[in-house]
Amino acid sequence: MTKLSYSGVKHGAPDVELTIMVDIQNDWFEVTHTKEVSQVMNKSTGEYIIVKRNTLKVEAG
Repeated sequence: MTKLSYSGVKHGAPDVELTIMVDIQNDWFEVTHTKEVSQVMNKSTGEYIIVKRNTLKVEAG
């Protein structure tokens, strides 16, 4: 169980769901929150998602 999947509804697009995978053993990642949005960034790959704050979900697997 080294991978996390973050997902949520894209900020500004109510019908679009975004997903990002991070490997907690090999990737450097950051999760930040503001009043309206959450951002998950995989700093090892440069990928990121910005979603509505109350829709951010994480699954381990």
